[in-house]
Amino acid sequence: MARKIEITVNNVLYTGDTAPARDQLEILNIISQNSLLPLMDKKVGDMTIAATLSTLNMGATQRLTELAIGKGGIIRSTDTVPVAENMFQDEIHLFLVLLGRVVEENIGPFWQLKPEEKGGGNQKTANQR
Repeated sequence: MARKIEITVNNVLYTGDTAPARDQLEILNIISQNSLLPLMDKKVGDMTIAATLSTLNMGATQRLTELAIGKGGIIRSTDTVPVAENMFQDEIHLFLVLLGRVVEENIGPFWQLKPEEKGGGNQKTANQR
């Protein structure tokens, strides 16, 4: 079941849902194959997100956009327009920041495994209880 998300980029609020689980798996796979998993942390700054995501090939960027933004139904909340790259003319770096933050929301729970590594993976998420 999708979770509602809200992300603010450059003082603009974007809302939507997380992607379906199957799509989250593909998002995680794309991010992992491109060695970008450490980037998916709320502590990482916007400049780092934009600069790093700009290194992806266009196929990966388009697929991440489709999975995270498209299937998540991400909209600009001021006018409920679905998010697309063309909304960011002359500020495309802000699109990359938004994409990174939406991806982070989708695969962020991955980091729940990190603090308790000594537990051998016995932690349960809300969906497993």
